Amino acid sequence: MILPTALLRETPRVAPGLGWFAVAGWLLLLAAGCGKSDRAAGTDEFTRVMNTGKNYYDQGQVEKALPFFEQAVQLAPSRPDALLNLANAHLLAGDATNALRRAEEALSYDRNLAAAYYVAGCAHLRLRQFEDAVKALFSARDLDPTVAAVHYQLGRAQAELGNYDDAIASFNELIRLEPKHPVAHYALGQALIRAGRQDEGLKALEQHQTVMPKDAPPATAATYERCKHTQARAPERLEKPDPRGIAVTFADATAAAFGADAAKYAGPLAVLDYNRDDRNSLFVREGTNGFRVLANQAGKFAPLGELLPMKAGITFHQVITGDLNNDRYDDVIVLGDTASHAFRFGTNATARDLTRASGLGSLVGRAGAVLDLDFTGKLDLLAITPEATRLRVLRNLGNMYFVDATATSGVPANLTRARQIVVDDWNNDDLLDVIVSHEAAPPLLLQKVRGGPLVPTNFPPGRLEGPVLAIGDVNGDSRTDLLAGGPNHVDLLLGGINRFSRLPIAQPGLEELRLVDFDNDGWLDILALGAGAQLWRNVGDGRFESVTAKTKLDQLPVARVQGVAAADFDGDGDTDLVFSLEGQGLRLLRNDGGNANRQLKLRLIGNRSNANGLGIRIEIASASFRVHRTVQALPIEIGVGRRDQIDSLTARWFDLPFNIVDVKVDPKRALEVPEPILPTGSCPYLYAWDGQRFQFVTDLLGSAPLGLRVADTVFAAADPREHVWLGDETQFPPRNGRHVVQITEELREVLYLDEAKLVVVDHPPGTEVHTTDKFRPGPPFPAGEIWTLHNRVPLRAATRLDGSDCTDLLQVTDDRRVSPHRLRIPQLRGLAEPHGVVLDFGPLAVEKPLVLALTGWLRFGGGMANVAASHHPELPFPFPQLEVETTPDRWQPVDVVAGAPAGKTKSILIDLAGKLPPGAHRLRLSTAFEIHWDRIALFERRLADDTRITRLAPDRTDLHWRGFSEFADLDWTFPLTPVYDRVFQNAPWTITPVGWCTRYGPVDELVAREDNALALLNGGDELTLEFTADRLPPKPPGMLRDFFLYTVGWDKDADFHVELGWQVGPLPWHGMNDQHYGREPRPALPADELMRRYTTRWVAQHTLKRATR
Repeated sequence: MILPTALLRETPRVAPGLGWFAVAGWLLLLAAGCGKSDRAAGTDEFTRVMNTGKNYYDQGQVEKALPFFEQAVQLAPSRPDALLNLANAHLLAGDATNALRRAEEALSYDRNLAAAYYVAGCAHLRLRQFEDAVKALFSARDLDPTVAAVHYQLGRAQAELGNYDDAIASFNELIRLEPKHPVAHYALGQALIRAGRQDEGLKALEQHQTVMPKDAPPATAATYERCKHTQARAPERLEKPDPRGIAVTFADATAAAFGADAAKYAGPLAVLDYNRDDRNSLFVREGTNGFRVLANQAGKFAPLGELLPMKAGITFHQVITGDLNNDRYDDVIVLGDTASHAFRFGTNATARDLTRASGLGSLVGRAGAVLDLDFTGKLDLLAITPEATRLRVLRNLGNMYFVDATATSGVPANLTRARQIVVDDWNNDDLLDVIVSHEAAPPLLLQKVRGGPLVPTNFPPGRLEGPVLAIGDVNGDSRTDLLAGGPNHVDLLLGGINRFSRLPIAQPGLEELRLVDFDNDGWLDILALGAGAQLWRNVGDGRFESVTAKTKLDQLPVARVQGVAAADFDGDGDTDLVFSLEGQGLRLLRNDGGNANRQLKLRLIGNRSNANGLGIRIEIASASFRVHRTVQALPIEIGVGRRDQIDSLTARWFDLPFNIVDVKVDPKRALEVPEPILPTGSCPYLYAWDGQRFQFVTDLLGSAPLGLRVADTVFAAADPREHVWLGDETQFPPRNGRHVVQITEELREVLYLDEAKLVVVDHPPGTEVHTTDKFRPGPPFPAGEIWTLHNRVPLRAATRLDGSDCTDLLQVTDDRRVSPHRLRIPQLRGLAEPHGVVLDFGPLAVEKPLVLALTGWLRFGGGMANVAASHHPELPFPFPQLEVETTPDRWQPVDVVAGAPAGKTKSILIDLAGKLPPGAHRLRLSTAFEIHWDRIALFERRLADDTRITRLAPDRTDLHWRGFSEFADLDWTFPLTPVYDRVFQNAPWTITPVGWCTRYGPVDELVAREDNALALLNGGDELTLEFTADRLPPKPPGMLRDFFLYTVGWDKDADFHVELGWQVGPLPWHGMNDQHYGREPRPALPADELMRRYTTRWVAQHTLKRATR
């Protein structure tokens, strides 16, 4: 190949060691610019400047590389690869400030970019911002612990902070990974000496002399920063819209769809798939007579059921659909200027007028939206009132009943002249924000704050004018974009890069902007409605071209459009349009040609989130094809180009994402996407060595939640001390001379562990030993004791409350349980319809110290379910209640706190001594919790002092990373059971409590005693506790031995309704007021200095995708 002379002059020299690869890259770059169409011009220019910059960078010519990387970022401001290359170039050029800025921008688009964390950490180090350097470098290390340079830089930062033990650990890991690193032993020696370990430090320095090359050239900061993270990246090609597109036209199919009745119906209108069978029917207004459901049968519409009532003389503006009571049927709210309507739907579109019963009898509105604003799994209502154009917030209390919550919502009291509402996650924090348009001012952003209200926030400065809004990701960068329109323009704000532009869309009488994908290419197009309609096709990078005439949409009569419904009405796999035209009724335009591309239909099944999944994000990936959509309305129809299968679909539910791979695309049938019913927060897990493996025992400290709401303004009281049974000698034998337990934090939460001890109990044969600890509804919390029981009273009969026999199920602990007959809806997780058992032990010897021992487990609902349940005043008090039968079928309460098992399988005791009346015969235990009872037995308490109890602190502890267990596939009557031997490195959630946690390694000092010196475990951590068997006292002859683990501490999860649940702090302490958590500072305590030495490990906010180990 002969290169032109001009190009030869510009060809960079090949640096030694680069050889043919650099030349080949340059030749490929030259070839890439030839013979391309205009369609690829932007993409090819990006590729050209990225490759040119990379070639200069690889040769060390950073000053020449910088302008090319700058140009690449200008061409594609949201590309992490371009931002990272620019960050690395700035770092190599000695500009740490700009290196840091660009690395952080890259992380805003890819939170798992290890190289960006590394560059940010190195930049912080150069700027002497050592604490921030540690934070960034911990994330780089967690994502990829195999990069030696990361450990070196992390050790440097820790040493600068005076955390010498942590620095030593980092330098030792560096030496393990790279034994001949030129300065590793020197850095280690310095850290050892500063830590007071003089002899070890001098040996390390001696080793440095043997490793350091004799003729090493002078080193700079960049010398030891260099690693795979500082290599320039080749450009990744992402798919853009095909500028040629496919041929799509809209044909008038009104007559075929509605016959002669089209003129009878009018808007506002909405799509209603009333039986969830993929038939997109319509909810419309029938003149002034009422509202009507038009059932869709193969693209033909006919009235279904009775005419629904409508108040006369009212102008109705909008129909809002959604499952408002989580019964799996979509309901309807119609907003009007002087009155509104609410209809509850059931099977086959049977409907009830609930306008008054829903609390919406006085509601008026010109525009609105539904969303789960308070994170309780129910759809709340936002409505703009017509008279003062104010914004009202109506909280859904469940069962489709609303109350006004505007005053506490964060909506400004002086907000007036509002016009329209759109909802999406604007700042990419997994929380839905609200944007309100204004008649004469730019839109107002009401940003949702985790654990707080809506907060008025400014958009970045720029031109954003117009009261008509639409929202969605239009440029494919996974960030939300906003359109604001007036009669002669539409302004576009690309949210990921804060870039403004004015689109040449002039729609007379503009009243609505709708984002639709009419050609199924995966890119959102613009439908502008007013006096007629216009359609603008997305051609990528925030640009649009008019296709109104090309698609024959210009043949729609010029009349005021009162509303539009967009859905695949004829079942052929593309989106059709039904317009309501003022004075002309309905007009259906059939999409012809859009199904040349494929359409993926989804039906979301919310179990903790709202049942429709409204507000969640859908992410689709297939090779270089990407789609990000927030579900704002039903049905969910997403174009995927010509693909018959997509590689990955992720539904980002409000609590947990759900991923499906290798998804077949069926344009005719919706794919059901359920929300996983898995806990994200509950309690730490406990495993014990059983002689062959670590076996799951139970969970810990379920009665010690921190900041957990049981109602909007009430926190659960914490009982931070607990004994749990580990087993007897056969179930808990020593391993290599030590009894070993593992405490793991495998959920989205933090464990604050103050003390851990092994409790050894020797007791006489024929007896059982149990703890008095249990889950109580509130204080006082008596100190837990170990009781010895004997003289078991046989259970003669047991029946459920419905009279069915369950005697055999409750005789022994055998995993055959008495379970609730009916659970509440999934959004009220942990609750059940009232259930219970009647226990017949025969005539009770009430003068004896009787004790009822109950073994079972309780499913915790968490903050989301707690607060949702608190909105249902009709729900009964859930804690177990014990009654005694005094005469046949006459029952009276027993004056005891029955309590409940604190989470997974545990035994609890109810002390009946002196509590039962003479002649007592049967007991009745009832609850509205989801509790599964395995054994219920009656004993006498053994008061003789012949049980010996020994408490031992661990001989060895080790805190380390482990991961997250797979759960066993068991029947719903079993507690969720993790399998210790099956571990995943990555958690399914996206948010992790952020903050400083305990460093890895021994933590003996922290857990030896109750002293407010806390070991802080975050998600994925494991604490090993070992107890030397030789330290146990000899077991007396003839006695039995059982083991318990005693722990003191708290646990806090990241549920939306947990106070400050998204961060590790503030730390708890003994004696604090649970109701003031987060507002009452922890006082200075003697344990603070000890904790300061250990609390040196940073855990970032966003859950990192770690490399498989």
